Amino acid sequence: MMSPTSLRTLSILALVEGASLVALIGIAMPLKYFADLPEAVHVVGMAHGLLFLWATATLLYVLSRGHLSPLKGASVFAASLVPFAGLWSHRMLVRSAQDRASKAERL
Repeated sequence: MMSPTSLRTLSILALVEGASLVALIGIAMPLKYFADLPEAVHVVGMAHGLLFLWATATLLYVLSRGHLSPLKGASVFAASLVPFAGLWSHRMLVRSAQDRASKAERL
């Protein structure tokens, strides 16, 4: 049996949302302050905000279905606030999905 689609979706969102945070802080903010291009923050900030909301909604859905423990869910949320921590979240979520799949196969 495969892992829940919502866990796979959340793991991909953790990567994409994390990359958008890095782009916002590492690319758009320097462009705003050093190249006088505030439009970069508007565009990347909007994209990051939407991705953050989507990832948070997906995380709440995953938690409500019991596909992830509350502690791991809190860790995923906290990691969404830290640049490059999306990589850790993705890796942890992939492992959780694999664990769920292997437990379901044994049953």
